[in-house]
Amino acid sequence: MVRGLYTGATGMIVQRNKMDVITNNIANVETAGYKADTLVTSTFDEVMLQRLHDPNVNFVGAQQVGPYSYGTHVEEMFTDFSTGTLEETRRNTDLAIVGDAFFSVEAEDGRVLYTRSGNFTVNAEGYLTTQDGQYVLGQNGRIFVGSENFSVSPEGLVTGPMALEDTLALVSFEDPGVLRKVGNSLFDIYGGAAPVPPGDYTVRQGMLEGSNVSAIDEMVNMIAVYRNYEVNQRIVSMVDKSLEQAVSLGRVGG
Repeated sequence: MVRGLYTGATGMIVQRNKMDVITNNIANVETAGYKADTLVTSTFDEVMLQRLHDPNVNFVGAQQVGPYSYGTHVEEMFTDFSTGTLEETRRNTDLAIVGDAFFSVEAEDGRVLYTRSGNFTVNAEGYLTTQDGQYVLGQNGRIFVGSENFSVSPEGLVTGPMALEDTLALVSFEDPGVLRKVGNSLFDIYGGAAPVPPGDYTVRQGMLEGSNVSAIDEMVNMIAVYRNYEVNQRIVSMVDKSLEQAVSLGRVGG
């Protein structure tokens, strides 16, 4: 019975974690360049139950009863890097990428981070930055545009009356799975991986890539997770009552 309690409890924990991910996806359904997350779960390794010290076992050792799994657990977080819907904004500071490339930005600590969110702005010094102040990078470093009166070609070439001509430092990854979210639609690399030059891509000025979250799908997933949580909760409650009855019978028998 205690095994059943543990199985139900692990199921509740997994469903709670799934709900957290779904809630975060729904909260970012309007966030430019946001990529939806999914929790990948798996069962614990099965163990072989054995009958030990059973007088009915007539040979030395133990008799195998059968395999048993102790429930499920979170295996990993999977990010969906599929392209979101492109929306026309007609703002020069809004850029979208058609293809598998990423913008490169400079974080406060000097690290290079990556994003698909192109809702940029021009700071007081005339540099192109993210909404949170990270500098957008070109082949020559930080991109100076001077004002919002600048142009970006489909190849990423930045020009303008006050701009220092440069090309957006766009990169790609052989395996996007090496990217990890660090907040504000930014990604960092882990595991010693490195970016590679992008393949086929096009930069669209005056457009934004929207979130790739499907609100309908996430609501359906939320209902399914809620029902699964309820099932596991009932299992825990049933096992708890069974244990309570077993304890009561033990007291009477004693």
